[in-house]
Amino acid sequence: MTSPPPQPAPGLPDALVRVAGAAVAVWGGVLLAFVGAFLTPFRIGTVLVPVAIVLAVAGNAVLIWFTYDVTGNRFLCLLPGLVWLALSFVLADRTTEGDLVLVQGNWVATVYLFAGSATIAVAAYRMILPRSSRRS
Repeated sequence: MTSPPPQPAPGLPDALVRVAGAAVAVWGGVLLAFVGAFLTPFRIGTVLVPVAIVLAVAGNAVLIWFTYDVTGNRFLCLLPGLVWLALSFVLADRTTEGDLVLVQGNWVATVYLFAGSATIAVAAYRMILPRSSRRS
């Protein structure tokens, strides 16, 4: 006679999915910050192409939505946006060698920081404000 396989705890798989989803979202925030920052000087010929701005707005919105969908927590969903924000501000500062990723004279870099931060602020407002206090 064989015994049935042991059953996992009822909440364990759900908790693992939430933790794994949050980890994926944070990693997505890291990748989004680096890829977006390095795309700010992207040019076609002599014209700056604002691909990084589109990435900052759409990427942050998707990451925040994904995190909320996976974790179900209104406050955890802002984690990838905060990671993006912290890394973007770190990339806007000179290193000890003098290297700079987000150049101040580049209008795409300035709008990239502003648009990404505004997206996170709007998402934070929409997520943290209770649903009952919003007007339909």
